[in-house]
Amino acid sequence: MTGACRIVVLLLGMVLMISPAYAELEKTLVKSQPLGKAPLAIAQSVGDGRLFVLLEGGEVQIFSADGQQQERIDVGAEVTSLEVSPDGQRLYLGNTKSNELQFMDLSYVQVLPVNNAAVKGPENAPVTITLFDDFQCPYCARLAPTMDKVVAAYPQQVRVVFKHFPLNMHKFAKAAAIASIAARNQGKFWPLHDKLFANYNKLNDALIRELAESVGIDMVRFDKDLADPALPQEVAADMQLGNQAGVRGTPAVFINGRQLKDHSFRGFKQMIDSELQKAAK
Repeated sequence: MTGACRIVVLLLGMVLMISPAYAELEKTLVKSQPLGKAPLAIAQSVGDGRLFVLLEGGEVQIFSADGQQQERIDVGAEVTSLEVSPDGQRLYLGNTKSNELQFMDLSYVQVLPVNNAAVKGPENAPVTITLFDDFQCPYCARLAPTMDKVVAAYPQQVRVVFKHFPLNMHKFAKAAAIASIAARNQGKFWPLHDKLFANYNKLNDALIRELAESVGIDMVRFDKDLADPALPQEVAADMQLGNQAGVRGTPAVFINGRQLKDHSFRGFKQMIDSELQKAAK
């Protein structure tokens, strides 16, 4: 055997001795969820991971990303296929009886009690705008002029309800929220609201007090109210309500309980006009 042949044989032997790397698929059944009926189609929204399961008979069951059942809706027995938009707000349904593709929008209507919140606008207005805001949030401050424009455009049709949602990243947001409640107790919420947002990027304890004094607040009563544990409890209650409604950041806007994504004046106008049309029927 020549030298070259010996080298080839040795190399071939070394290759045969080396085991190739490979991966084994490990399977783990995390959860089993009884459905009651045979599933026809399953789709998942990208935005929040919710699962939409179409069952025989035209029922759609909606599950959270971790498998908790949230809702059941009837879409009709003739529906046999289902897809969902990335944000989970629209279903696309294949109807075999009518040979149609049906579009079904989904929206959650939150029940948001006013309680002691500051309110602007007529009590019997057909449209209620509920804001979850943070006085140190730049986006909330930018929204304030739009809200003034909305109130001016719909003086009799809209009322605004202010809820507190101070974020942990903003050092003085909770103090500003508490100060605004103390101002509300003296009928001065909205003047202080405007001053706080005008100075959102400069707030500190001294400036909050200075702004409160500038709107004509009785500072003796103000200091007494600041020491009242009911005020931070009210802020906490607003935040709990916001969390239950799915608020994850500020500003969060709900119009008659439906969350508004487009915070432009045009976005407000479209949803307000839609709600007014419903009220007129």
